[in-house]
This record gives sequence, C-alpha cells and structure tokens, in this order.
Amino acid sequence: MLKTTNASIIKATLQRVGNKLSQELSYSTQQEIVFSEEEEVLLKSFFLRSIKSSLELLKFSHHVSLDYNTAYDNSKKYFDQEISFIEYSNHILNHLYEKSNHPQIKTGELFVIHFEGFQFNDISTDAIGIFKIENKIDYLKFHHQDNDLDFTITKGVKLQKIDKGCLIIPTEVSDGYRVISIDNNSYDANYWKKSFLGLEEVLNDSYQTKHHLHLLSSFSNTLVENNDTYAQKEFISQGIQLFNDHESISKDLLEEELLSPFDVVDSYTQFKHQYNKENNLDLEEHFNVSGNTLKKEKRKIKNQINLDTNIQIKLDIGDGDVIKEHIEKGYDDERKMHFYKVYYNEET
Repeated sequence: MLKTTNASIIKATLQRVGNKLSQELSYSTQQEIVFSEEEEVLLKSFFLRSIKSSLELLKFSHHVSLDYNTAYDNSKKYFDQEISFIEYSNHILNHLYEKSNHPQIKTGELFVIHFEGFQFNDISTDAIGIFKIENKIDYLKFHHQDNDLDFTITKGVKLQKIDKGCLIIPTEVSDGYRVISIDNNSYDANYWKKSFLGLEEVLNDSYQTKHHLHLLSSFSNTLVENNDTYAQKEFISQGIQLFNDHESISKDLLEEELLSPFDVVDSYTQFKHQYNKENNLDLEEHFNVSGNTLKKEKRKIKNQINLDTNIQIKLDIGDGDVIKEHIEKGYDDERKMHFYKVYYNEET
C-alpha cells in the first residue's frame, strides 16, 4: 500500500509546542531547517518506520463540513499552494497548541516535513508528515581531548519510535486525503487523532476485518460460564481459523462454519446489533479478509487459560484445531477437581 524506499525530504520545520492549560509557551519558526545527507537518512528512517507500523487507513472528518476541520483545511490550502510551507507549519503548531488543553499533555518538539517520492497504491505522490516528540531519556555524551576523557549527562531521544505522528497523503478520493497516524502514548488517546487531526476510519477491508474480529472476541466473552474459559477459547480460535482459511467472509459462511456448531446464531445476531449500535460501527455482511490486519489483530486476543493452581495454558489462538484436537477437559471425581488433558508428540 505505502512504499517509502525512494522518499526524500524536500522541506522541513522544527518548532516547540507547549501545554496551553499550563500556559507554557510555543515557539514558531520563520525559516526551514536543512538536513545533512546523514541526518536525512536517519530522520527519514525514524519517522517513516514508525508510520509504516500502522495498518489503519484514516480520513479527515467533521460533523458539519470538512472545511471546519482545521488540519484538513490547512493541508488543502498548502497542497493547493494558497499558503507557504512556513505559514502551514505555524498554522499546524497553533492548532495543536489550542488542542493541548489537558494537564497530561506533554510539551514537545514538532517536526513538519514535506516528503516526495512516495508510492501509495502504486501512484507516485508527495505527502506531509507531522511528528511530535515528547519523551526524552538521559544519556551520556563523552568528550576526548589531549588524552583526557570526560562526559556530560544530557537529555535526548532514541531514533527508534516516534511518540506521535501522521502522514497526510493526497489522493483522488472525494475527500482529498488519506492519513496514516500513530500515537504511542495512551494517556491522552483522543488528543492526537480526534481533537487535533479529526480522523475517522476508512470503511475498507482492513476496517471490516478488524472490527469483525473485535466483535467475535467480545461475543466470545459471553460464552464464559462459572469461570470456564474453555468454550470461549475454542470459539475464538475457530473464528480466527475461519478468517485464515477464507479470502472473504459472508453471513452464511459465518453462520454455517462457526455460529451453528456452537448453537449461537440467534444470540450472536442480537449481540452484533447492540455492539454495532454502542460502537457506532458500519459492519458489512460480506467482506474480503485483510491478511495484514488479521495477523496484527489476532496477536491482541488473549490466548491463555489461567488456572487457580498457578498453572497457565498458552494456546496458539490462530490454529483452530489446537483446542479441538489436542486438549480435553474433564472432571476427576476422586480428586474433586477439573482437569485439562493435553496431547503432543514431543516437547519443542
């Protein structure tokens, strides 16, 4: 979907954004910054590696009109050459500052970068990157002069994972842009994507795969009775296997292969209706499975059975036959205890 091999930085600014609630100052800029060749290589990798880890494709939104979405409006004006890059960077800084009105939001450095040379859906395009750096660590800096070795302790950033960032990509779609965003700090979940950027998910195969898996996982919790998670794990394991085995999922396939064997067609239908309503989702009856999204989302599903005897059974939740073929559950009348019997060929 997104290829960055030939991408390069053609314009960049560096600013500082404070916390408005704490009356911290922000520092705007009147000039672009220039990177050396080595700096560009390192920073491009730092910014884009984090962005590419996100599989979620987003778009700008607003409940009235897109023109009221400040991030969208300013990005459109810049791409349409109505404002300069410096003006755009300062507008973005001021907008982010206005949204930095929660006590937990941290002061940070803000990079605004114009990239060229991306490949998005096999089309060459420019893009705008907005990156905020918040968390810094202490590190040692050594000095060597005249056979003497000394050091200072200062704060800096490891070039591994960006705190917050987004990539705004011009497209031919009616709303103009697609956005890839990351936020590695969970203490202010709505600040970056909702308040600052005003983003919502694109209704594509990744969206359908992700939220159908979340639906199945949430529904599986209703199958837990008397702290017995066996049926739950078997259900969600069979569900993931169904997604693995088919390029597309339909209502009939889901009912025939998963819901009917567990005798939960009616209860699932009722649960789905309520789940969609509570989470404001638009789930289709038929969709294509996104393999990358399936791989990412199934890692988030709990795959352990925890027992009160301080024993944990860890399952490969992506293999639907593991529980059905290799684990038995029973009750020992003599010991008055439940048990699991696990079959295997050899230890690995």
